[in-house]
Amino acid sequence: MNSLIVTLDIDWASEPAIEQTLDFLIDRQIKPAVFVTHRSPCVEALIEEVDVGLHPYFGRDSSHGSTISEVVKTVMDFPHNLPAFRCHRFAVCNSSRQAMSEAGMLISSNVCTDLSIVPPFRDRFGMLEVPIFMEDGGYLWQKHPLEINDSLLAALMQEGVKVITIHPMHFALNTPHFDFMFEIKQSMSRDEWNTLSKATLKSLRWPGRGIADFLIELLQLPLPAARLRDLIQHNHRR
Repeated sequence: MNSLIVTLDIDWASEPAIEQTLDFLIDRQIKPAVFVTHRSPCVEALIEEVDVGLHPYFGRDSSHGSTISEVVKTVMDFPHNLPAFRCHRFAVCNSSRQAMSEAGMLISSNVCTDLSIVPPFRDRFGMLEVPIFMEDGGYLWQKHPLEINDSLLAALMQEGVKVITIHPMHFALNTPHFDFMFEIKQSMSRDEWNTLSKATLKSLRWPGRGIADFLIELLQLPLPAARLRDLIQHNHRR
């Protein structure tokens, strides 16, 4: 299976950032898989058009709960239409994997590579693990160029499933380097960050070349597209 799959980790992003990112994708007939950390009116309004999975956080400071069972219960109550999950910060362990599997998840996407194509595989609980080819934050962390170069093109053209992960706040702010968004986030309270308005996002947006410019060009490339849900049928076992 040779395909590009676009996913979003909404990471408690403000609603205008989520709306901006989804509008861009939907306008280009790209139907992403959205991993939700909270209730989003924008995502829920599009639940017939996009795949919606879960984005639990099992860390000690999680707003989802203080135990694995509490976190699972919280996120399972979020409206979703895809039995897939990806943990915030990829903070997953055998116990949380087992709990998500027992809750009905069929797909896990908790392996993040740096532009490596790793075929989907079964984990010890029988879930299909779908590795990430490129995550915007990891791409910035590695200080990769924000232009489409020959090396990236060669990787994208290889046979295999290539999962792209976008964070709406990176997209809305057009993050130019890893510390840019981190420093903005550290300058305000959690509530302020979660409720940033469209006008404030626009005022904070990087005016030069950034990750949004890079992603827009990448998603214009003539690459075969697929949806995460396609992998369930393609790799059906249970």
